[in-house]
Amino acid sequence: MTDVPPTPSEGPRGNEREIAQLKAHSVEMGHWALGMIHDGWVAFQRSDLKLAQTVLDRDTRLAKYEEDIEHETIAFLLLRRPAGGDLRVAVGILKATTYLDRMGRLGFDIARITTPEVKPDLPELRDHLQNMDILAESQVALVLDALEHDKVDLARSLFDRDDEIDRMHRETNRIAVRQLLFDPLSGQHTSNEILIARHFERIADNACRVAEKVIYGLTGQRPSEYLPRHPYLPYVLERPPANGNDEAGATPSPAPKDSK
Repeated sequence: MTDVPPTPSEGPRGNEREIAQLKAHSVEMGHWALGMIHDGWVAFQRSDLKLAQTVLDRDTRLAKYEEDIEHETIAFLLLRRPAGGDLRVAVGILKATTYLDRMGRLGFDIARITTPEVKPDLPELRDHLQNMDILAESQVALVLDALEHDKVDLARSLFDRDDEIDRMHRETNRIAVRQLLFDPLSGQHTSNEILIARHFERIADNACRVAEKVIYGLTGQRPSEYLPRHPYLPYVLERPPANGNDEAGATPSPAPKDSK
């Protein structure tokens, strides 16, 4: 019996099913990473070593997600030989898993510096870190929604939100430095909080990298085509506004003129 060649529509349907599976597994990995971020921060706040250990134990599964998705994507590329949008999406997912893994590992790192000691009462610093956590976790949740449901506009919205977490990061560092000057004995705890603020900023950055892959897969656009380059300045040259809040990109104060 002669094999009947597939109709033209059968190939794309197969690609769509496999791409949907790749996306589903990537989103599942992303939620696993998000859980590590959330529980890592909760463990640190509560000095909960038992919860921190559960986060550390999840690292093996996180690595397995990345390995499985990589093998699955490579098999799809070899067997299906996709082109156009299907190829872009598959390659984007392959790269996005690297950023998802980094996000989970940052949650791992937060859990790892959890200690059983009672933390000093630093409400201003704690509140800033809590707000950074909320924004960083929301960035991850939003980009997973964009990846799962092909939401280009939602993916683009992450970049403006990233500017906000950068501002919060710098302000948190300023608060921490003031605390160190006021109470040098709080150095160990305060240095951990500076590190955690950096982790939250990096989590948001990696969420933006995933957003770039979502946009590329769906539109073919590179970041240079939709993200204007900011005229960056060294942070030390930026001038906070009169209300005391930090603002990225502020115009630096003019250098004083030499008196004659």
